[in-house]
Amino acid sequence: MKIDQTTIILGSEKNAVSIDTDMTIDVSLEQQSKDLYEFDRSADVDLEVVYNDERQKSTIFRPSAKFSIVFENSYTGATKYTPFKNNLYYTNAIQNQINQITAATPTTITWDGNPQAWEFDFIREDNNVGGYTTNLGVTQPHLYFVNKSATTYNWTYYMSYPFENNYNKKLYIIDDVTNASWFWTASDGLPYNIEIGSEQNQNIIQFRSPVKHGLNEYDWVELSTNYNGDTYFQVTSLGDSGFNSEEYVFNITNFGYTGTTFLTNQQGTFKRIVNPKNPETVSEYYVRRHKLLTNLEDAVVNKTGFEEIIYKTKYKKELAVLTPNNTERMSLKDITRAYNLSFNTDIDISTLLDNQKRPVSSLYFTVIWKGYFGWTNPLKQGWEFNQPLYLGKPNPWWANALSNTTYPTTSYFSNVTPTQGPFVYTNNFTSGNTIDGDFCEWNSYEQLERVISRYNHKITFNPTWFDLKTNLTNDFGYFYYPHQPLTIKVFSDYVETLIPDGLYNIPSYSFYSNLSNGFLWRDIYDYGFIDDIGRGVDYPFLNDAHYPYENYIFRIIPEGSNINNPNITTIAEPTVDECE
Repeated sequence: MKIDQTTIILGSEKNAVSIDTDMTIDVSLEQQSKDLYEFDRSADVDLEVVYNDERQKSTIFRPSAKFSIVFENSYTGATKYTPFKNNLYYTNAIQNQINQITAATPTTITWDGNPQAWEFDFIREDNNVGGYTTNLGVTQPHLYFVNKSATTYNWTYYMSYPFENNYNKKLYIIDDVTNASWFWTASDGLPYNIEIGSEQNQNIIQFRSPVKHGLNEYDWVELSTNYNGDTYFQVTSLGDSGFNSEEYVFNITNFGYTGTTFLTNQQGTFKRIVNPKNPETVSEYYVRRHKLLTNLEDAVVNKTGFEEIIYKTKYKKELAVLTPNNTERMSLKDITRAYNLSFNTDIDISTLLDNQKRPVSSLYFTVIWKGYFGWTNPLKQGWEFNQPLYLGKPNPWWANALSNTTYPTTSYFSNVTPTQGPFVYTNNFTSGNTIDGDFCEWNSYEQLERVISRYNHKITFNPTWFDLKTNLTNDFGYFYYPHQPLTIKVFSDYVETLIPDGLYNIPSYSFYSNLSNGFLWRDIYDYGFIDDIGRGVDYPFLNDAHYPYENYIFRIIPEGSNINNPNITTIAEPTVDECE
């Protein structure tokens, strides 16, 4: 027998005296050759290349976030509704108790205090409070607490994305510096007031906008008015002598204008222009519309493990003799807690286009006030520029019917005897529902979108159940921002320009410019690529899905607060320097 070039001969065949013996031969299992068949192909597989290919092609996202709630319980009010007044954080307990003891009908006496912080928390823990969330002896509660609903009594949570623009949204603003006011339509642009007019015979005409104008020196503006038919004027300088005024004030050269067009205190609107010779470079202005991608039951809210925010939670011991029901307890005034929010359904962006008909580059965590316990009115809506007080009182916008949301609400009557109500709350939303978003500017030539003013909700108390005693019909409340952005793709910081003279892989979202005689667009960076100015995303990728994550500070802002810094929305990473 032969194996390759080795011949095996039995011992008895060698000579007469030889015998057969058992022997073993070590045969290497290492393959030295491979059979090749016609038309077969072979290729080396690089796992890193395969991983990156799968990562770039994947359209599945599993977003999650940490929300750090910052809430200072600022509004003191009064209530005589028994379940509410038995659970206040009391601020005038001695006088209230005196009034109750001396009253002919003690149950009609109001008590002063703050709603406890449970009323605004992401997860309610007051599930066993007698007379409020469970029976107290034979006394029935305001409502029967359902533990699995602890995360959705106050707030509901969704994922959304901006899918269209509303150019016809009616807006209103009062400049908190000049007290000038405007009603205008979003598509009109941005409002202005002339502060230095032509009649002052200075070298400039000075305009002030109540919002950040987004202009640069030597940009152009299109005014809603005209001078001898001209509506385009060049910006020659920014700002006045005031701090940070260059973001709100712009100037044009006064060439000796006459008439009423540029008189002091004349008002109007303007739009930014890149090139006055081409109308396609005029910016558009609109309110974004968001579409929800998830349902209520898709959201999962949990406490973060072992995390304490620097602001302390404030408790107080309420003595039995200083409560309306003579019950000693602990009350909670302020909360600063952290929660994890995730979803048990995947977000597939393969068919999603944003409000500019581009591939979606941002998803949003959308948090909406529900207020199931009934302390509050239906939600109001506005924008960041509607937050400042006017003459020490809430902005007139909040008294206008345009500030009302159209969110469906439901009402119910409580379980107490005799039953009382109605108590109103915001209904749950479902996937596909739409709500408003930020006020924005878009320039097709630059392929850039700028958020001018963030969208916010306002929570106000129902005076039937909790009266702030301000004697105002347009009362104070709390603001919050419902949409928290999560970047999932990044457009490049440069604009691609291509003059078509053949077949090219031009993206469907490109813009054809008559000025450039070609297509304009911004490329989308690959996942994992970070450019030299830090733009890009590099989230974990596993099991054919991206896992984006962000930290947010979720502020519930008292109206008139001086701590409302709109730039504080996410938690910055700690600074690392050479000393660490």
